[in-house]
Amino acid sequence: MIIVSKILTAIGALLMLFGIITFFKGSSFLGVGYAVNYFHAATSFLVIALCAKFICKQKKTE
Repeated sequence: MIIVSKILTAIGALLMLFGIITFFKGSSFLGVGYAVNYFHAATSFLVIALCAKFICKQKKTE
């Protein structure tokens, strides 16, 4: 489960990087016209990664 949370965190960080690139470029990047779309997707991945991390910690304490 730790590996899953690390992968999801990496995907979220990559999406945030794409959002920053789109913001500074001023035009569409990879077919996405607005930078905020990348940040919306990134937060979803980061929340899922956080939940996976909490589940893993809870299983270790039981």
